[in-house]
Amino acid sequence: MGWDSWTILGSAIALVALVALGLAYAAVRALRLKRRVGASSARMSPILAGISASAARIEDGLATAEKGAQELAVEVERLRVAVAELQVISSHAFIAIKEIRGPLGWLAGIRALVKYRGR
Repeated sequence: MGWDSWTILGSAIALVALVALGLAYAAVRALRLKRRVGASSARMSPILAGISASAARIEDGLATAEKGAQELAVEVERLRVAVAELQVISSHAFIAIKEIRGPLGWLAGIRALVKYRGR
């Protein structure tokens, strides 16, 4: 049993036919995949656009929040200075009240005694 030209030619034709069928099958699968990817892209485009818009709004909100935080920090510092000034003023007022109550305390006590005895 030898290899004659018909056997080799038949094997070559069978091989070419199988390769052609494989390529045709791959082409059909590639077209189907391309259609599915196109359909998925069409469905995903509005979703991705919404996500992009949401991300843009979030970035705007973060920028606004950062600006507000900076303004708040400036306002807190201004209030801190005002509180320090009020603490100094209140300490001086407390000292002044203590100084005034010393002599006036006796007068208030005498006044209370006069009112009490006059009843």
